[in-house]
Amino acid sequence: MKFEKTGLLTLLVSLFILGSCKNPSGIGLDVDSNIALNSSLIDTNTVFTKLMKVDSTLANFTSTSVLAYFKDPTFGTTTSNIAVALTLPNTNPAYGTNSVLDSAVLVLPFVRFYGDSANTNYSVEVRQLNEVLFNVNAKTYFNTKRWAVNSMVIGSKNFAPKYRDSIILQDIIVGKKDSVKKVPAQLRIKLDKTFITNLILKADSLNFINNTVFNNLIKGFYISLNKTATTNNGGVLIFDTSSQNAAKIDLFYKKTATSGTIDTLTSSLAIQGGAGYAVSEISWDLNGAAVATELQSTGKNSTNLYFKGLSGTQVKVDFPYLNKLKALGTNVAINRAELILKVVSGTETPYKPIPRLRIFRWDIAERALPIPDEIPGEPRNLNLNYGIYNSTNKTYVFNVTGYVQDLLNGRIKNYGTFITSADFTRFKQVTPILTGYTSGLEQPGRTVVGGANASFKTQLKIYYTNLK
Repeated sequence: MKFEKTGLLTLLVSLFILGSCKNPSGIGLDVDSNIALNSSLIDTNTVFTKLMKVDSTLANFTSTSVLAYFKDPTFGTTTSNIAVALTLPNTNPAYGTNSVLDSAVLVLPFVRFYGDSANTNYSVEVRQLNEVLFNVNAKTYFNTKRWAVNSMVIGSKNFAPKYRDSIILQDIIVGKKDSVKKVPAQLRIKLDKTFITNLILKADSLNFINNTVFNNLIKGFYISLNKTATTNNGGVLIFDTSSQNAAKIDLFYKKTATSGTIDTLTSSLAIQGGAGYAVSEISWDLNGAAVATELQSTGKNSTNLYFKGLSGTQVKVDFPYLNKLKALGTNVAINRAELILKVVSGTETPYKPIPRLRIFRWDIAERALPIPDEIPGEPRNLNLNYGIYNSTNKTYVFNVTGYVQDLLNGRIKNYGTFITSADFTRFKQVTPILTGYTSGLEQPGRTVVGGANASFKTQLKIYYTNLK
C-alpha cells in the first residue's frame, strides 16, 4: 500500500506542475521535459528589434550571379544585371585566319528562381562592356558598382524561366560522329556572329597569350533584362557562375586543315565567377513600398521586420532586460534560450518566405562573427539547423543558449546582434581585405515578421536555473 500511495502522490504532483506550465514546445524548439520542470522560465516580450537598410553587398567572388527585374509592392522593385569576364582554354585556341563561325552561345546554368515562373516571360539582352572587368589583383566589387556599357545589343532571347527542365544538345566530338547529350537547365543566348567573328576569331594571335591580354581586348560582357518586355511582376533568376565550365561562351566554328579537309570544332571561354570575374549589379527602388516606411521610422523598436533576399535589409536585436538575470548573480545557468520570430499572417503569399535566416554578432571592430551556438567545433553547437522557416508554426527559431550564457557571464560583450537573410558564415578570404565580408546573393526571397507587432511579437524565451 505504501508504494501505491507514493505513486498516486507523484501522479498528482506531476499533473499539478504540468497543468500550471505553458507548453514550451507550442512555438519554437522542442524543450526537454527536465528543462521545463527544473527551470524557471522567462517568456519575455522585451526584445527590441530595429530594421536597418544594407546599402551594399559583395557582388563578386560569389558562387552565383543574379539577373532580376522583380516588382513587389511590399519590398519595392529589385533590378539586377550581370557583368562577366571570360577566361581562355588551357591551350591556345589558335582560331587562325580561315576559321568560320557557325554560332556563339552564352550559357548560364540555372540554380533557382523566385517569383511567378508560370505566368511571367522575359527578354534578356547581352552587350559588350566599355571597361575591362578582368583583374589580376583580386579586386572586390559591390552591387553598387555601375558598369560602363556599349549600347549595341549583340545577343537577345525571349524566354520563360524553365529552371528545372534539362535540355538535349548536340555534342560535337572531334574526329568522330557527333552525338547528343543531356545537360541541366540553362539559359542559352545566341550572340551576333559578325560581332564575335571580328572581336575574337579574327583577332591577332598575340591577344591570346594570357587572360589579361585577352580581356583587355574584349573587355567583358553585360547581361540584363529588358524591363518593358518583362510581363507581370517579373522575378529573380540565380545562375551558377562559379562551377568549372558551367557558365561560358561556346564557340562552334569550321576550320580548314592543311590537308584541305574542313573540321567542325568547338571552344569554350569560361566565366570564373568564383575567381571574381562575374559581378551582380543590383539596385533596389523602395519608393512607395511598406519597407521604406519602416526604414524611415525613428523608433528604436520596429513594428514589422522586412527581410529582403539578396541582402538589402537586416535587423538589429537588443536584449535590454538581461540585466534582470544578471542581478541574480553569477550562478545562473541558462538551460535553454530561444529567440522566436513570427511571420505576419497573410504575408507568406503569393511569395514564399525566405527558407532560412541567420543570426550573427559584431566584435569590437564590427566584424561579423557566429554566436557560440553556431561555431563549428564549439561544444555548445548542437549541429542543428536553426533559423529554418517552420511552415506549420510560421516561425523562425534561433537557439541562443550559449550566447545568452556568455553575455550574462561577461565572456562576450554585446557590440551588436543581427539577423539577416544572407549566409554570413560563407566568408570569402581571397585577400585580407575580403576577410569578414559576405555575399547575400545565394538566397532570393522576402519575409515579413513581427517586431513590436502585438499579434506577432518577437520573443526571447529563457529557461534558467539559479544554482545558489
